[in-house]
Amino acid sequence: MSIEYPFSLAQLAQILSALENERRNPNTKRNAIKAIERNAAQIGLAAEDVFDAADGLLSGRLSAAAWRAHLRDDGCGSATVLTEGSMEAAPANEPAEAPAVTARRRSDSRPDRSPQGARSTKQARMIEMLQRPEGATVEQIAEAMGWARHTVRGALAGALKKRLGLTVTSRKSADGPRVYRIGA
Repeated sequence: MSIEYPFSLAQLAQILSALENERRNPNTKRNAIKAIERNAAQIGLAAEDVFDAADGLLSGRLSAAAWRAHLRDDGCGSATVLTEGSMEAAPANEPAEAPAVTARRRSDSRPDRSPQGARSTKQARMIEMLQRPEGATVEQIAEAMGWARHTVRGALAGALKKRLGLTVTSRKSADGPRVYRIGA
């Protein structure tokens, strides 16, 4: 018998991602709930405890790291798998240390997502282009990344400005294209 939870697939993905400290995108609600149940059992909790505590995470009042700490500290159960280091909030722009179970799984089948491994991402390459003294145009970034121009503009506004909190400035010269830079 399966319990019906009042969460959307996107909300379940957010809960699962916070539990595993890594982006997850399950394809069905059933798969998401099963994965949440497995993760909850690994840290000594029932899935109901995780879902009861999910409000703070889903409303944005708690970060993923703070939410995991809340699960551990507020009497929801004992965290036997998670370490103290993985519960502390990560500094801005750096992911928190993943639980041991996730790290084992990642080393077997997924690319390195540590800060050192992030240097080769398109986002990091885009930031490097924008940090150059001459900056970069949307066309230059689109060509370097293999993206459409609208994707570059979305990445500038969403990933860099909103998610990372970077200050992206732009100037339009009288005879040339608009040039974007990171910084003042």
